[in-house]
Amino acid sequence: MFSTALNTLAKAKLVRNAKQKDLYKLVIAFNVTQRNAKTNKLIFPPQAKCAYVSGDIAYSDLQNDVARCLAVAEKQLRTNNIVFVD
Repeated sequence: MFSTALNTLAKAKLVRNAKQKDLYKLVIAFNVTQRNAKTNKLIFPPQAKCAYVSGDIAYSDLQNDVARCLAVAEKQLRTNNIVFVD
């Protein structure tokens, strides 16, 4: 059995919690293609339609938690091709 998902490009971004400013979520999606006309940033689908959404990540340990979440996401999504976008 072979998997083509290993080469599929996924895009990721960190989303700040609106109510608690020191919490973030890692959001990963495969179907990010459209750009905002004014800001030229990529438009992610709603989180319910994204391939992976992490739990809350505290800003104090952001680097370690993001690395851990990326490792989990790579296993669940069967890809090693995740790129951060702004």
